[in-house]
Amino acid sequence: MRSLFLKDDQAGLLNIKDKVLYVLMGLFFITFFPAHMIVVNNIAVILLSVYCFFIYNSFREKFNLLRKRPEVAAMALFYILHIVSSFLSNDQAEGFSWVVIRMPLFVFPVSVGLVFIKQALKERILYAYAIITSITMLVCIMWSAYSSITFNDPTMMYNDYLTVRLDKQSVYIALLVNVAVYSLGYLIAIKSSFVRKRGWVYVCFFVLLMANFLLASRIAIAMLYGSVLLVAVWQAFKKRKYMQLGIIAVSLAVAWMVFVNFFPKTVNRFKELKFTSYNYTDMGMEAHFNMDTSDYQWNGANIRLAVWSCGWEVIKKYPVFGAQLGDKVAELMKVYKEKHFEFAYASRRNMHNNYLDIWACFGTAGFLLFLYGFLFEPFRKSIRTKDYFGLLVMAGFMLSFISETYFDRSMGNMTFAFFIAFIVSYRAPERTIA
Repeated sequence: MRSLFLKDDQAGLLNIKDKVLYVLMGLFFITFFPAHMIVVNNIAVILLSVYCFFIYNSFREKFNLLRKRPEVAAMALFYILHIVSSFLSNDQAEGFSWVVIRMPLFVFPVSVGLVFIKQALKERILYAYAIITSITMLVCIMWSAYSSITFNDPTMMYNDYLTVRLDKQSVYIALLVNVAVYSLGYLIAIKSSFVRKRGWVYVCFFVLLMANFLLASRIAIAMLYGSVLLVAVWQAFKKRKYMQLGIIAVSLAVAWMVFVNFFPKTVNRFKELKFTSYNYTDMGMEAHFNMDTSDYQWNGANIRLAVWSCGWEVIKKYPVFGAQLGDKVAELMKVYKEKHFEFAYASRRNMHNNYLDIWACFGTAGFLLFLYGFLFEPFRKSIRTKDYFGLLVMAGFMLSFISETYFDRSMGNMTFAFFIAFIVSYRAPERTIA
């Protein structure tokens, strides 16, 4: 733990600027999770961004990095498109309200995305993030367990109840938990000095895996177990360690059986997938993880299918340049009304799909710009540089975008923009990639 406070021998590998950047990123992580610290977190974001943009490296170095990182320019252009779209919207006030919420999509790429983070600093940042996330989730689990015992209600251990003290939706925290697991896995894979004491690491893994299951996010659970198994299979065949693969497979199966038996409510989230039919005019109650699911009610699966169908109608109406940022909600509400989808209209459901939302806002041109800058180019370069940590994190966001509109939430914008910019930042500037 001494390394968290720069008290270890490896801290000598960092210069003063690196240490300041590490402290500012640590403050960003620490202030991000707790509830009712929005102002403090915004200050941390401002300090981090200003430091990266004005102090950490020169503007000449930034220009040279920008030449080798065209994705950063595409990210900035995508955000500028938000401003242009707001001016073109009938409801400009609505449009500019989204411009403010989505500001991290510009701030992090042009600040963190235009510095070069060396390997020693990268490892320390990932270690700090994993530890901070583990401690946060341990506190959440302990609080939920206390509440569950006090009120004799086991459901208080699950889903949004688990993150009630953070005042954040569980589905977003679940992805951040996965990123923490990937961070520790990466540090172990490269034999980093930060994970020499495996006891702490195993405790963190246990807390994170339990949190992943209790948060009850279907896509996060499938993503984590699927990625761990995929990496295990790849490593086993690469190094011909088939016994190791068997041990990992059995361990995952045992862990799954233990969690299913001790925390059965999470399984209900997967049972919803059997009931995907829907009728727009139904006004039944939406099923929750603590309810029995049937064909006669809305659930997390069929309501998304219905909403996606409505979102596609908006895209077909404005295929080239989109409905514009300030008008996309109004256009979606019109479709709800036309289809008598009162259940979604009354709650003003968003599209529950980040891709559909971007396509509906900015049309095909804006959608392609987003795909190139934020996903395709960073993903391609991570493959070329064999950055498996970056690939796993980006794949996590790409899959999460299918079921959630990340850009409608301030924390969704902030987490996505930060990690994409961070992945871009540690790519060596001297390496030219075609």
